[in-house]
Amino acid sequence: MQTTIRGLALAILSSGFAMAHGISQAAECDASAGQQVFQTKCSACHALDESRVGPKLAAVVGRPIGSVPGFTYTAGLAVAKSTWNVEQLDQFLTAPAKKFPETAMAFGGLRKAEERQAVLCFLQTKS
Repeated sequence: MQTTIRGLALAILSSGFAMAHGISQAAECDASAGQQVFQTKCSACHALDESRVGPKLAAVVGRPIGSVPGFTYTAGLAVAKSTWNVEQLDQFLTAPAKKFPETAMAFGGLRKAEERQAVLCFLQTKS
């Protein structure tokens, strides 16, 4: 598992995205820290394996936006013609309503880059 996380972090770093968002080393990818952030800031509305107020998040990285069967999305997400990748998720988690103005997600976002990085690392292990 550690090799997979390190490989994912290296892929992020090599994309140029990481440097623009303050991610400096592959070793910084900490899935356990991401799980803690997920539990404290996301789990009231989201779970990995079932939809709650928000859609389930297992396998979100690489999944088409607005595509969880049986979950009712707001118009902007339902018609999005894209796939959730690390960059898309980072933008969304920074400010959900800025990325998708019609979102029903009543969450202001994760302002700290290290929290977003940790959650993204955790979610990648669940994809």
